[in-house]
Amino acid sequence: MRSHRPHGFTLIEMAIALAIAGVMLGVGGSSLQSALNTTRLDAAANEFNAALHLAQGEAIRSNRSVVLCRSDDMSRCTSGNGSWKGWLVFVDSDGNGQRDATEEVVRNGTIDNPLLARGSASIAAQDNRIAFQPDGRARGSEGLAAFSGALEFCVASTHPGDNVREVGLAAGGRTSMSKSSSGGVCAAPAAV
Repeated sequence: MRSHRPHGFTLIEMAIALAIAGVMLGVGGSSLQSALNTTRLDAAANEFNAALHLAQGEAIRSNRSVVLCRSDDMSRCTSGNGSWKGWLVFVDSDGNGQRDATEEVVRNGTIDNPLLARGSASIAAQDNRIAFQPDGRARGSEGLAAFSGALEFCVASTHPGDNVREVGLAAGGRTSMSKSSSGGVCAAPAAV
């Protein structure tokens, strides 16, 4: 006569398997979060950098002033402090720095959670606007001094370690991109 042995797992075997699966998910989960946040930061910084180049190129092409500004509704410029919800690029036909109903929006973009985006003090001082003149240079509101500033994208997390991306605009119109760590905290960008 054969002994009939039950098939399956014992309670101890099941507990060990669940513990191992939990550890694997914990390690994999933080890696996944890090990869997602890295992709979000890089995509936002690259898109904003491309928008700066587009505004500069459009100013030269159209021989008119082109403005990139902070926008909460993706159709008008937004003043004030705080995190940017989005931006827009428009041809500023009348040169007043405000988008009028007749002025063409060249491109706009949103900045979605969990990202925070903040302009440097020099951008805030220009009412969150970067104006490119027909010569392709960004200038201050008085139109004479070359403008420089930065927009910083941050995710309030230590995953990834480098949780900040900065898109800088140097006097003369050159852009740069860099990444750094703020220890998982998103603060206002350094004065530029």
